[in-house]
Amino acid sequence: MTTRYLMRLGKTPFDVVDPFLTLERNLLGTNSGNLVYGAAAHKLFSTADTIVDANHYRINAGMAAQVNDEYDGFILPLANAFRPEFEGQLLRTAQFLERLTIPFLMLSGGAQLPLDGDPAALKAMEPTVKRFARAVLNGSSALSVRGEMTADYLASLGFRDVEVVGCPSLALHGPGHRVEVPETLRHGAPIAYNLETKDPFGGDLVEDAEARYAATYIPQEHGTLELMLWASEPYVANDPRLPLERSHPQFTASRAEFFIDAHPWFDRLATMDFSFGARAHGNIAAILAGTPAVMLAHDSRTLELARYHGIPSLVRGADGQPGSVQELFSHADFTEFNRGHAERFETLSRFIHDNGFSHIYDPGQEAALAAYEQRVAETEFAPAVRPTWLEDPPATVQRHAVLQDREARRKKEQAELRRTTAARAAKSAERITALERRLDAAEADLAATRRAVESAERRAAAAEQRLTRTEKKLTKVARQAGDAFHRAERAVRIPTRLKDAVSRGRRDR
Repeated sequence: MTTRYLMRLGKTPFDVVDPFLTLERNLLGTNSGNLVYGAAAHKLFSTADTIVDANHYRINAGMAAQVNDEYDGFILPLANAFRPEFEGQLLRTAQFLERLTIPFLMLSGGAQLPLDGDPAALKAMEPTVKRFARAVLNGSSALSVRGEMTADYLASLGFRDVEVVGCPSLALHGPGHRVEVPETLRHGAPIAYNLETKDPFGGDLVEDAEARYAATYIPQEHGTLELMLWASEPYVANDPRLPLERSHPQFTASRAEFFIDAHPWFDRLATMDFSFGARAHGNIAAILAGTPAVMLAHDSRTLELARYHGIPSLVRGADGQPGSVQELFSHADFTEFNRGHAERFETLSRFIHDNGFSHIYDPGQEAALAAYEQRVAETEFAPAVRPTWLEDPPATVQRHAVLQDREARRKKEQAELRRTTAARAAKSAERITALERRLDAAEADLAATRRAVESAERRAAAAEQRLTRTEKKLTKVARQAGDAFHRAERAVRIPTRLKDAVSRGRRDR
């Protein structure tokens, strides 16, 4: 009998889609890092006689009935789900989970916080986070999260059933995966780097990488995919050393590579000697490829993952910033990662089992694992995206850029409108829920008052009945006393009449 699971994914790892449609349909969820943990989650649950479908990031309460009918379980892999931009999606997911009757599993979520863990920026969305957490706990043993900072955040909201399992992406190769670090990183070696475009930093390292190594920039965000396909300018570049504008040599020399499928990304990074950057899954992709990487931790997302999994990292603003790639490479110590990987995999495995699911690394699943890996090997994936406009005339490039910028602004405005509407809907829903709770409490108070009044009325009726009975008794006693009095009075009058009669008799004689 075939088991069917639905999984929150933009696409399955075997759905090969061209880059233009990938961008248009947002199959990457705005960030290709989603491909990494999506590929691992899809593989984990692809056990014998199991089919795992993608929901293409579509989720709402109205879908629940059909999903209940057509699937045997729902898997919810998440990344930094607790962030303001995701609130609308989180609310829709909660509403969906509330209506599910089939088993479901949340597979590791994270909070987007600053390095000090201050949740102030998430204050406004707390009602949505709480509703989501309650919906998950109604069907799962615990809220599984990526690290201790997220666990602390949920604890501050009153949730104690939280289990840290890290990111499922690092379970892709099972419990035996290791990363071996070469003794040296030679000048001219092939290396990769990634970048946080919303808060770009690391210009010295990028400059050194470009000057001394065969460096490849591997971007992850939709904005850069748009730049590479349409020559748009989605970012403001304050540091020209960083690949944020199409005039950067990574783009003009066609060296930057954007991957729209996970497995080619792993294969490419396997050819590199080193990787670094601020993107969590950009570095995890390298680790899955067996390539040493160093995480430039700049927020809770990157920091808690690095801490939990033993990924070499430097904390921005705390550990200092190396000025060279060689200095950064000296921090690539994978001792802790290799030592604890099997144990961390077992933690995730146990959580999956506790919730009634199996995974592809369980005993007895060897044939399923081999078949899955064979399918990966046989799939013809799309090549990495490189700039498509290099051979076009400058006027054409500019025209495409202008048109795409307009389209991007339109989409951004629509997305902002959707987020605003969703946030308002979430607040309205929370207010309605609060009013419903108050109404329920008022109705309960009214019912209690009614019961008290009814009880008092019953006691009053009983007292009145007792009073009536008492009055009747008193009336009877009074009547009896009156009768006795009259009898006594008559008894007194008889002797008097006799005396009177005797007196009359004596006079008569």
